[in-house]
Amino acid sequence: MHGDPLRTEFASVGAILQRSLLSESWCGRLRQSIDRCRDDPSPHYAALSPAGLPVVDSDLFRWRDDRNLHELTHSSPLVELAARLLDCDEVVLVEDQWFASAPGANTPSPWHQDQPYYRLDRPFVTIWVTLDDVPRTASLRVVPGSHSTGTTYAPVEFSANSATIDGDSGLAPVPDIDTDPSNFDVRSWSLQAGDAIALDSRALHATGTSPLDRPFRRISTRWATPATRYVVDVPGAARFWEMLPHDRSHRDLLACEMFPRVRPAAAS
Repeated sequence: MHGDPLRTEFASVGAILQRSLLSESWCGRLRQSIDRCRDDPSPHYAALSPAGLPVVDSDLFRWRDDRNLHELTHSSPLVELAARLLDCDEVVLVEDQWFASAPGANTPSPWHQDQPYYRLDRPFVTIWVTLDDVPRTASLRVVPGSHSTGTTYAPVEFSANSATIDGDSGLAPVPDIDTDPSNFDVRSWSLQAGDAIALDSRALHATGTSPLDRPFRRISTRWATPATRYVVDVPGAARFWEMLPHDRSHRDLLACEMFPRVRPAAAS
Protein backbone atom coordinates (compact mmCIF):
# COMPACT_ATOMS: atom_id res chain seq x y z
CA MET A 1 0.00 0.00 0.00
CA HIS A 2 1.36 3.41 -0.96
CA GLY A 3 1.70 6.11 1.67
CA ASP A 4 0.21 9.57 1.55
CA PRO A 5 2.22 11.52 -1.08
CA LEU A 6 1.68 14.81 0.76
CA ARG A 7 3.05 13.34 3.98
CA THR A 8 5.96 11.81 2.05
CA GLU A 9 6.86 15.18 0.55
CA PHE A 10 6.54 16.85 3.94
CA ALA A 11 8.86 14.28 5.54
CA SER A 12 11.43 14.81 2.78
CA VAL A 13 11.38 18.61 2.40
CA GLY A 14 10.18 19.75 5.83
CA ALA A 15 7.69 22.15 4.22
CA ILE A 16 4.76 21.96 1.81
CA LEU A 17 2.68 24.60 0.05
CA GLN A 18 -1.11 24.29 0.07
CA ARG A 19 -2.84 26.75 -2.23
CA SER A 20 -6.25 28.17 -1.22
CA LEU A 21 -6.40 26.30 2.08
CA LEU A 22 -8.66 29.07 3.41
CA SER A 23 -11.34 30.91 1.45
CA GLU A 24 -11.48 34.68 1.06
CA SER A 25 -14.40 34.67 3.47
CA TRP A 26 -12.18 33.00 6.07
CA CYS A 27 -9.38 35.50 5.41
CA GLY A 28 -11.77 38.44 5.85
CA ARG A 29 -13.03 37.09 9.17
CA LEU A 30 -9.49 36.59 10.43
CA ARG A 31 -8.40 40.08 9.39
CA GLN A 32 -11.32 41.38 11.46
CA SER A 33 -10.18 39.23 14.38
CA ILE A 34 -6.71 40.73 14.24
CA ASP A 35 -8.24 44.19 14.47
CA ARG A 36 -10.35 43.13 17.46
CA CYS A 37 -7.39 41.51 19.21
CA ARG A 38 -5.28 44.61 18.70
CA ASP A 39 -8.01 46.72 20.32
CA ASP A 40 -8.06 44.34 23.31
CA PRO A 41 -4.55 42.87 23.56
CA SER A 42 -3.72 39.86 25.69
CA PRO A 43 -0.71 39.63 28.04
CA HIS A 44 1.13 37.96 25.13
CA TYR A 45 0.71 40.90 22.74
CA ALA A 46 3.94 42.55 21.56
CA ALA A 47 5.11 45.10 19.03
CA LEU A 48 8.03 43.36 17.34
CA SER A 49 9.32 46.38 15.41
CA PRO A 50 11.60 49.08 16.86
CA ALA A 51 9.86 52.14 18.29
CA GLY A 52 9.17 54.83 15.72
CA LEU A 53 9.09 52.50 12.70
CA PRO A 54 6.02 51.09 10.90
CA VAL A 55 4.56 48.54 13.30
CA VAL A 56 4.87 44.78 13.16
CA ASP A 57 2.85 43.30 16.01
CA SER A 58 1.63 39.92 17.20
CA ASP A 59 -0.53 38.16 19.76
CA LEU A 60 -0.91 34.56 20.95
CA PHE A 61 -3.53 32.14 22.29
CA ARG A 62 -6.51 34.18 21.17
CA TRP A 63 -8.55 31.10 20.20
CA ARG A 64 -9.74 31.19 23.79
CA ASP A 65 -11.61 34.50 23.43
CA ASP A 66 -12.12 35.14 19.71
CA ARG A 67 -14.89 33.25 17.95
CA ASN A 68 -13.22 33.21 14.54
CA LEU A 69 -9.90 31.98 15.91
CA HIS A 70 -11.68 29.33 17.95
CA GLU A 71 -13.40 28.06 14.83
CA LEU A 72 -10.13 28.24 12.86
CA THR A 73 -8.39 26.03 15.40
CA HIS A 74 -11.24 23.60 15.98
CA SER A 75 -13.18 23.10 12.74
CA SER A 76 -11.34 24.63 9.77
CA PRO A 77 -9.29 22.93 7.03
CA LEU A 78 -6.19 23.59 9.15
CA VAL A 79 -7.19 20.82 11.56
CA GLU A 80 -7.57 18.30 8.74
CA LEU A 81 -4.19 19.25 7.24
CA ALA A 82 -2.44 19.00 10.62
CA ALA A 83 -3.96 15.56 11.29
CA ARG A 84 -2.96 14.38 7.82
CA LEU A 85 0.65 15.51 8.17
CA LEU A 86 0.98 14.09 11.69
CA ASP A 87 -0.80 10.89 10.62
CA CYS A 88 -3.17 11.08 13.59
CA ASP A 89 -6.94 10.79 14.00
CA GLU A 90 -6.80 13.79 16.30
CA VAL A 91 -4.22 16.47 17.07
CA VAL A 92 -3.29 18.68 20.00
CA LEU A 93 -3.62 22.42 19.46
CA VAL A 94 -0.45 24.01 20.80
CA GLU A 95 -0.94 27.64 19.83
CA ASP A 96 -2.42 30.21 17.51
CA GLN A 97 -0.44 33.35 16.71
CA TRP A 98 -1.13 36.23 14.36
CA PHE A 99 1.38 38.66 12.89
CA ALA A 100 0.53 41.96 11.20
CA SER A 101 2.87 44.30 9.34
CA ALA A 102 1.73 47.87 8.69
CA PRO A 103 2.38 49.40 5.26
CA GLY A 104 6.07 50.13 4.89
CA ALA A 105 7.10 47.83 7.76
CA ASN A 106 10.52 46.27 7.34
CA THR A 107 10.96 44.10 10.43
CA PRO A 108 11.00 40.58 8.99
CA SER A 109 10.79 37.47 11.12
CA PRO A 110 14.41 36.30 11.52
CA TRP A 111 15.71 32.93 10.39
CA HIS A 112 14.79 30.41 13.06
CA GLN A 113 13.36 26.99 13.87
CA ASP A 114 10.14 26.74 15.88
CA GLN A 115 11.27 23.74 17.95
CA PRO A 116 13.62 25.46 20.47
CA TYR A 117 10.90 27.87 21.66
CA TYR A 118 8.59 25.07 22.81
CA ARG A 119 8.68 22.83 25.85
CA LEU A 120 7.73 19.77 23.83
CA ASP A 121 9.52 16.44 23.64
CA ARG A 122 9.13 15.88 19.90
CA PRO A 123 8.67 17.76 16.62
CA PHE A 124 5.35 19.35 15.74
CA VAL A 125 3.73 21.02 12.74
CA THR A 126 3.29 24.73 12.11
CA ILE A 127 0.70 25.84 9.54
CA TRP A 128 1.36 29.41 8.38
CA VAL A 129 -1.41 31.11 6.36
CA THR A 130 -1.21 34.50 4.66
CA LEU A 131 -4.36 36.63 4.85
CA ASP A 132 -3.13 39.02 2.14
CA ASP A 133 -1.58 38.56 -1.28
CA VAL A 134 2.19 38.71 -0.90
CA PRO A 135 5.05 38.60 -3.42
CA ARG A 136 7.90 36.12 -3.19
CA THR A 137 10.27 38.81 -1.87
CA ALA A 138 8.15 39.36 1.25
CA SER A 139 6.58 35.95 1.90
CA LEU A 140 7.79 32.99 3.93
CA ARG A 141 11.19 31.52 3.04
CA VAL A 142 12.28 27.98 3.91
CA VAL A 143 15.52 25.98 3.76
CA PRO A 144 14.46 22.59 2.35
CA GLY A 145 15.79 19.61 4.30
CA SER A 146 16.93 21.70 7.26
CA HIS A 147 14.55 19.73 9.51
CA SER A 148 16.53 16.53 9.05
CA THR A 149 20.09 17.66 9.84
CA GLY A 150 19.85 16.78 13.53
CA THR A 151 20.90 20.31 14.52
CA THR A 152 18.80 22.54 16.77
CA TYR A 153 19.81 26.19 16.74
CA ALA A 154 19.45 28.78 19.47
CA PRO A 155 16.09 30.58 19.51
CA VAL A 156 16.21 34.12 18.15
CA GLU A 157 14.56 37.12 19.79
CA PHE A 158 11.66 38.45 17.70
CA SER A 159 10.80 41.57 19.66
CA ALA A 160 12.91 44.72 19.43
CA ASN A 161 11.36 46.06 22.63
CA SER A 162 11.05 43.22 25.16
CA ALA A 163 12.39 39.79 26.01
CA THR A 164 10.21 36.92 24.81
CA ILE A 165 12.65 34.04 25.34
CA ASP A 166 14.01 32.79 28.62
CA GLY A 167 17.76 33.24 28.81
CA ASP A 168 20.63 31.58 26.98
CA SER A 169 19.91 28.21 25.40
CA GLY A 170 23.58 27.31 24.97
CA LEU A 171 22.86 26.20 21.39
CA ALA A 172 24.77 27.24 18.29
CA PRO A 173 23.49 30.38 16.54
CA VAL A 174 21.46 30.14 13.35
CA PRO A 175 23.76 30.35 10.31
CA ASP A 176 23.81 33.60 8.33
CA ILE A 177 21.60 32.34 5.53
CA ASP A 178 21.04 35.77 3.95
CA THR A 179 24.75 36.17 3.23
CA ASP A 180 24.54 33.43 0.59
CA PRO A 181 20.96 32.17 0.21
CA SER A 182 21.86 30.10 -2.87
CA ASN A 183 24.19 28.01 -0.71
CA PHE A 184 21.15 26.98 1.36
CA ASP A 185 18.76 26.47 -1.59
CA VAL A 186 16.27 28.88 -0.01
CA ARG A 187 12.73 28.31 -1.29
CA SER A 188 9.95 30.92 -1.34
CA TRP A 189 6.64 31.50 -3.09
CA SER A 190 4.42 34.30 -4.32
CA LEU A 191 1.20 33.75 -2.39
CA GLN A 192 -2.43 34.75 -2.49
CA ALA A 193 -4.64 35.25 0.55
CA GLY A 194 -5.60 31.85 1.94
CA ASP A 195 -2.47 30.04 0.75
CA ALA A 196 -0.70 28.06 3.47
CA ILE A 197 2.74 26.65 4.13
CA ALA A 198 3.07 23.77 6.59
CA LEU A 199 6.43 23.44 8.33
CA ASP A 200 8.19 20.80 10.36
CA SER A 201 9.11 22.53 13.63
CA ARG A 202 12.80 21.86 12.95
CA ALA A 203 12.79 23.57 9.52
CA LEU A 204 14.67 26.86 9.19
CA HIS A 205 12.40 29.63 7.94
CA ALA A 206 11.98 33.42 7.88
CA THR A 207 9.85 36.03 6.20
CA GLY A 208 11.12 38.07 3.27
CA THR A 209 12.79 41.45 3.56
CA SER A 210 10.85 43.59 1.07
CA PRO A 211 8.42 46.05 2.71
CA LEU A 212 4.96 46.33 1.18
CA ASP A 213 2.86 49.44 0.62
CA ARG A 214 -0.14 47.71 2.18
CA PRO A 215 -0.86 45.59 5.27
CA PHE A 216 0.55 42.06 5.45
CA ARG A 217 -1.30 39.82 7.91
CA ARG A 218 -0.70 36.13 8.58
CA ILE A 219 -1.60 33.48 11.12
CA SER A 220 0.43 30.55 12.42
CA THR A 221 -1.11 27.60 14.21
CA ARG A 222 0.92 24.83 15.81
CA TRP A 223 -0.11 21.22 16.22
CA ALA A 224 1.29 18.22 18.08
CA THR A 225 0.48 14.53 18.26
CA PRO A 226 -1.53 13.21 21.23
CA ALA A 227 1.64 11.43 22.41
CA THR A 228 3.54 14.71 22.83
CA ARG A 229 4.77 15.44 26.35
CA TYR A 230 5.56 18.68 28.14
CA VAL A 231 9.20 18.99 29.23
CA VAL A 232 10.84 21.62 31.41
CA ASP A 233 14.49 21.15 30.41
CA VAL A 234 14.39 23.45 27.37
CA PRO A 235 16.68 26.42 28.16
CA GLY A 236 15.85 29.46 26.07
CA ALA A 237 12.22 28.46 25.48
CA ALA A 238 9.53 31.11 25.07
CA ARG A 239 8.50 32.88 28.27
CA PHE A 240 4.81 32.29 27.63
CA TRP A 241 5.12 28.78 29.10
CA GLU A 242 5.41 30.33 32.57
CA MET A 243 2.43 32.63 31.88
CA LEU A 244 -0.08 29.97 30.81
CA PRO A 245 -2.51 28.17 33.16
CA HIS A 246 -1.64 24.72 31.84
CA ASP A 247 -0.78 22.88 35.10
CA ARG A 248 1.57 20.54 33.20
CA SER A 249 4.54 18.97 34.99
CA HIS A 250 7.66 17.50 33.44
CA ARG A 251 6.84 14.54 31.17
CA ASP A 252 3.06 14.98 31.46
CA LEU A 253 1.14 14.52 28.25
CA LEU A 254 0.67 17.96 26.73
CA ALA A 255 -3.05 17.62 26.02
CA CYS A 256 -5.19 19.45 28.58
CA GLU A 257 -7.71 22.29 28.66
CA MET A 258 -5.03 24.78 27.60
CA PHE A 259 -3.82 22.50 24.80
CA PRO A 260 -6.98 20.68 23.67
CA ARG A 261 -7.29 17.59 21.52
CA VAL A 262 -9.06 18.43 18.26
CA ARG A 263 -10.51 16.08 15.66
CA PRO A 264 -10.94 17.03 12.00
CA ALA A 265 -14.56 17.78 11.18
CA ALA A 266 -14.75 14.81 8.78
CA ALA A 267 -13.70 12.48 11.60
CA SER A 268 -15.85 13.97 14.34
